[in-house]
Amino acid sequence: MSQDGKIQRIDRNKLPLFCRLILKIPMPASFTLVDIPGGIFYAIILPIFLFLDFFLNFYFLIGFAFPINVILFLAFPFSVLVIFVRVNADRFIDLWNSSVGGFTPREVKEVLKEYLAMRGNRPKEETATE
Repeated sequence: MSQDGKIQRIDRNKLPLFCRLILKIPMPASFTLVDIPGGIFYAIILPIFLFLDFFLNFYFLIGFAFPINVILFLAFPFSVLVIFVRVNADRFIDLWNSSVGGFTPREVKEVLKEYLAMRGNRPKEETATE
């Protein structure tokens, strides 16, 4: 919200430094190629990452010596956390901006003229009634 109490769009350049740094993290190619819906994101991708994280951390603890295994044990979950925070922050900003600044008042007559011009002079389709 602004100082005068009006709800405004989120400008990515005016965010705090920490948020701008999170939004500048490069995304993996699998997340940028397809816009993954929220249900698939939380119902399929997140449990797969958590499941693989358990076994990968178990391997890191057993397979490597002491100082390296702790670093690897902490690095993978932290990187997954950063990716999910980045995805959620980007989705929230897009959702907020689309819901706050998406409506523009228009005249009904102008919209009707645009629709009729777009439709053109196509003939009406006859409906078969019995």
